[in-house]
Amino acid sequence: MLGILVRFGVALWNGYWGPSYGAEADAAGFHANAVAYAAHPSLDEFVIGHIYSYGLGLVYYLLTDSLFLGGLLSIIAWALSAHLFARLMTLLGLSADRQWRAMLIYALLPSSLLLTSITLREAYQMLFVNQLLCALLAIYLRRSALNWASVAIGLAGMGVLHGALLASGFMVLSAAFVLFATRSGRGVSIVQLAFFVLPVALLVNFGFNLFTSVAYNLDYGLGEAVLTYQEGTMAADGRAIYRSDLNLSGVGDLLWLIPIFLLQYMFEPMPWRPLALVDSVSIVENGLRALMLWRAIAFLRTAPEGHQRRMVIFVLLALLIIETVWSLGVSNWGTGLRHHLPSLGLLLAVGFVRPQQVFSKRAS
Repeated sequence: MLGILVRFGVALWNGYWGPSYGAEADAAGFHANAVAYAAHPSLDEFVIGHIYSYGLGLVYYLLTDSLFLGGLLSIIAWALSAHLFARLMTLLGLSADRQWRAMLIYALLPSSLLLTSITLREAYQMLFVNQLLCALLAIYLRRSALNWASVAIGLAGMGVLHGALLASGFMVLSAAFVLFATRSGRGVSIVQLAFFVLPVALLVNFGFNLFTSVAYNLDYGLGEAVLTYQEGTMAADGRAIYRSDLNLSGVGDLLWLIPIFLLQYMFEPMPWRPLALVDSVSIVENGLRALMLWRAIAFLRTAPEGHQRRMVIFVLLALLIIETVWSLGVSNWGTGLRHHLPSLGLLLAVGFVRPQQVFSKRAS
């Protein structure tokens, strides 16, 4: 409730006085596009990347084109994501006191407070990422066919909100099939492996084709696409760009640079860089990210083999998949602060989990 109230204050300030921090540039652009669509609710050309603006514009058309209303819708999406985050923690077996502490951070983290109260897509991205992970874990625990509909909604929601999340979602879904293969706890036989390799291969192929045809054009290869996006962000007039050159001439260079991209994306700006006051927020959140990852690794070193440990490995892998895909197109830590939000629930869930003496497959 506290998180909702503070976000309401941010939306109120941004709607009638503002702009609040982060409400310029993209947030103002989404709002302007939605206002334009509300004034003329017809499409000469449908662009999947504009779906958020179309949806927001439809609400404006039915009600009123108020920036405050746009912020309220983001708050509702964030509140739903918080509900699913609580569900995710329960599925992983977190105790009530650890859930409370994790939820406090989820609700009051500065970047989340400011950026999920305005007309940005991050609150909705958090919602669909949490939905996808909850549904996949529920399928693993109880083999519920009904949850496949939730998987489809989560994956579709991620895909229409950003091309990077479309790629991440299919990769996470592919990893989930490997998780399902370990459900019995007796290892994976050749027959089981063969059974799960086919859908994984089909998913990867379908996801890649969808990603290239709907989201980004990769006709010239992934390396060229990464180079293009990295050079584009480096060429931008941004104070918080932490990469000045890029030597990428082949697959070998890309494989070598991916872990470097990820480390910089996860932990820049470093404390020794010339920093502005606003960068102190980034440094604190980077420290929290490092702490949560360290605690997750510590859990995996001590937790007994079983459902809880396998699910934590899967959630941690999903987190790293999402963060790695983002890192391929980001060289600005100001933008990175936003892009860390969709996987925030996954980070906190694996950071606060502790081994349970008895883990029930009926966790709910």
